[in-house]
Amino acid sequence: MRFAQPWLLALALPVLLLVLWRVSRLPASFGGRRRWIQATYLLAAACAALALGGLELGRRVDRLAVVFAVDRSRSVDHADEGLDALAAIRAGVEGMEVGDQAGVVVFGAEATTDLLPSVRPPLGEITASVPRDASDLEAGLRRALADLPAEHTGRVVLITDGVETRGDALAAASLAAGRGVVVDVLPVERAPQPEVAVERVRVPTTARPGEPVEVRVVTRSTRATPARVRVMRGGATIAEAETELREGTDVLVLRDEAPEAGVHRYDVLVEPMVEGRDLGRENNEGGAFMRVVGGSRVLVASSAPAESEALAAAIRQAGLEVELVGPRGLPIDLGELASYDLLVLSDLNSRAFTAEQMDAVASYVRDLGGGLLMAGARDAFGLGGYAYTPVEEALPARFDLRRRRDRLSLAMVIAIDKSGSMMMEAVPGTSKLDLANEAAARSAMLLSPMDRVGVMHVDTGVTWTQSMVSVSDPAAIAATVRRAQPGGGGIYVNVALDESFEALRGEQTQLKHLLLFSDGQDSQEMQGTREMVRRAHRERITTSIVSMGAGPHSPELEHLSRLGGGRFYIVEDLTQLPRIFTQETIEASRAALVEEPFRPAPVMPAPATRGIGWGSVPALGGRAVVNPRGRATQLLRADEEDPLLLQWQHGIGRSAVFTTDVGAEFGRAWLDWPGYATLFSQLSRDLARAPERRDAQVSVSIENGVGRVRVEAVSEGGRYRNYLDLGGTVAAPGGRRVEVDLAQTGAGRYEGTFDANAPGPYLVTVRQGGDGEGEGAAMVGSAGVVRPSGEELRGDGTNHALLGQLAALTGGAVREDLREVFVDRPPPTWAYAPLWPPLLMAALVLFLLTVALRRLVLPPGLVRRFVPARFRRRSARRAREGPARTATLDALRASKRARAEREGPEVREALARAGEASPGAEGTGRGAKSGAKGSGAKDADGQGSDDDGPGGGAAPPASLAEQLLAKKKRKR
Repeated sequence: MRFAQPWLLALALPVLLLVLWRVSRLPASFGGRRRWIQATYLLAAACAALALGGLELGRRVDRLAVVFAVDRSRSVDHADEGLDALAAIRAGVEGMEVGDQAGVVVFGAEATTDLLPSVRPPLGEITASVPRDASDLEAGLRRALADLPAEHTGRVVLITDGVETRGDALAAASLAAGRGVVVDVLPVERAPQPEVAVERVRVPTTARPGEPVEVRVVTRSTRATPARVRVMRGGATIAEAETELREGTDVLVLRDEAPEAGVHRYDVLVEPMVEGRDLGRENNEGGAFMRVVGGSRVLVASSAPAESEALAAAIRQAGLEVELVGPRGLPIDLGELASYDLLVLSDLNSRAFTAEQMDAVASYVRDLGGGLLMAGARDAFGLGGYAYTPVEEALPARFDLRRRRDRLSLAMVIAIDKSGSMMMEAVPGTSKLDLANEAAARSAMLLSPMDRVGVMHVDTGVTWTQSMVSVSDPAAIAATVRRAQPGGGGIYVNVALDESFEALRGEQTQLKHLLLFSDGQDSQEMQGTREMVRRAHRERITTSIVSMGAGPHSPELEHLSRLGGGRFYIVEDLTQLPRIFTQETIEASRAALVEEPFRPAPVMPAPATRGIGWGSVPALGGRAVVNPRGRATQLLRADEEDPLLLQWQHGIGRSAVFTTDVGAEFGRAWLDWPGYATLFSQLSRDLARAPERRDAQVSVSIENGVGRVRVEAVSEGGRYRNYLDLGGTVAAPGGRRVEVDLAQTGAGRYEGTFDANAPGPYLVTVRQGGDGEGEGAAMVGSAGVVRPSGEELRGDGTNHALLGQLAALTGGAVREDLREVFVDRPPPTWAYAPLWPPLLMAALVLFLLTVALRRLVLPPGLVRRFVPARFRRRSARRAREGPARTATLDALRASKRARAEREGPEVREALARAGEASPGAEGTGRGAKSGAKGSGAKDADGQGSDDDGPGGGAAPPASLAEQLLAKKKRKR
């Protein structure tokens, strides 16, 4: 036996001593039950203590369990011919003895179990799949260790080429050695392949505009080869040259001049010029980030750049560098966006963004500390399709207008094409119908209880997925819509229109609207639809249509939407469908735009609005309607209910909304007002990203899938800055956000790590103070790193050195085959089974028994029924001996009274008061009577006579009640 937690057993000793002391003080009133109570108390405490210590029962076993960990990453695809992992495993399991078990684990970028250990493993084909773009040997070993059964001697056989691009296999091997598990290795032989790869790209962390910088490219090639090198900055090629790559590691140095201020990404592409010298281009690219310190940069993106020239000029007055672009000039990813300190969206519809660009904008503000300003009316906010998007989450207002008291009630039917073409995937894992259903669900979420909505799915017939209902529970409606499934055939447009208009005619709302989503390639049965739409429009029912793609039926669908007084959309990228639906829903509600002149007024003093003569401000012609968030600060108001300018902090960045355009239509009167330039120049300075601190240097690196952030904090006087409260945020590929805890590891040095398994750019921002989301934090610095793709395709051969270390660390062997894997058996081991469950149950039962012994008194008849006869005879004998002992006691008491008679009346009186006479004495009654008769007689000394013998005189009262009564009579 052994204890799993002996230290807990030591902690239980004081409790045992306390229980022992407690049971030793049990009162004697428990009689014969006392010893039983003490015994059960002690046994319960002992069982609980043993369970707490983790008592385990051991037995010696000679059964072997082997888990085969098979490498399925892409690198083994280039292995030499001749090794079939499954065939090798089958050969190994032939040596299994009775009780042995075998299982299979597969690993690549992750690890999973293909076959749990069993006595007769069904070794067919490997069916488990894992991502193959990386090799995580550590994950494979840990999964194999987890699958080993506890009652067997364990062994892991690692079948791999030893190319490790993620994790730490030696750490997992140390864990195996600590558990007594042997790790054997079967190398997958892979000869070096012709390969050219970019190992890393290095540029200075910071520079100043115009400063010469070096771009150092570390390459690795299996043989000397001529190659073409291209260097790009911000996606544009800045240099291209041909060079000769040396065999092995080589370093190429290219020179550039630091551009304007901001964060800039360098990308390098190296391509061999000779065929057959490279496995593929995936690992021929690398990148790095450099921050150029200087003035702030602003990007103004507008649907009509010419109409935003006045805004750009006003921002330049603040000393900021401004770049004005149209929808196509938006940065394609977070790396490009990071080079700007402020992003201004001027009446730019959400359809200008891809889903990835939306995520990048949100991360830019929240994680990188960038500034964001959205201004506009007709193509911004809710009317621009930004409701329920990542961009909306970064702004200080919501575009959900359900709580507006002045909005009109709306009845809306959404008709969705569910024909066979909707089953196709729009994006991996998501069908076209899934996106359409999500769009309809979001539209329902924008409606209020005063509105009514119905959703139908149409092919050759109509299915009402959600019949017309008041929107009292939008979440339930959305859930119902998301469950709709595709049908078949094409979509009959006339059937959809007829059913929709008929349902809307029966509604009593102020507004009625139909939104039809149809395939532009396959919209059938359109005869008579024009007259249907005209008639519905006369009945004040509007019709909008969304065409999936520009197909042969799109022109007719567009014509129908015009006849119906609605809007027409052609959508090629179906990921934009939810934005179009929400935009159309807000448009149909007629509550998102107020086209009435107003004169704005300041709400509170702020840096953005100071020094402006608001008394002479011109009136604006209209505004968009938004709902301020709870933490937003309102700087300007349009009226008592609607804001004009809102601002807040989101993460470590700041953002604002200006709910009218900047001069195109409603704001034209402001263009000649002096306060226009002052307002937007001050607002831009307030929103732009704060400059990085000079007393801290931030750097980041990636090794084997682990990112490391390092901060060196040294004051300008050369003193280390210690005990800082620092935290980091990593903007990872795919819009993923990672928080990094930075701990002080040396004088002025702070470090933290994060998971960096995916290839792509990683941008790190370090802040001081604030909460976990970065609110209230101060910007410290930022850095970036690019993890190249294709690391799995290294041209190196099998890593025999690592495989030998893994085997030696655990006492294993590097095998040529697996025939002897069950023959070369490790020494027998001990298998332990935990005993704490039965011990804990016994402690509970004994404790309950103790309570029963203390609290319950059993009826005598029940005792006689279950107590053995010999114990009853012993009790009866003791009962018969009782009267004899009583007579003896009476004789002793009589002798004592006689002695008291001889010694004098004082002693007699004391005895009478103490009640020493026996109540069971035979002469007691007679003595009482004699005392009554002779109570007046006196002896020669004048005292009462007690000459009636030993039993004469007044006997003491026999009971407590009689004693009290006698005492009362004496007092009288």
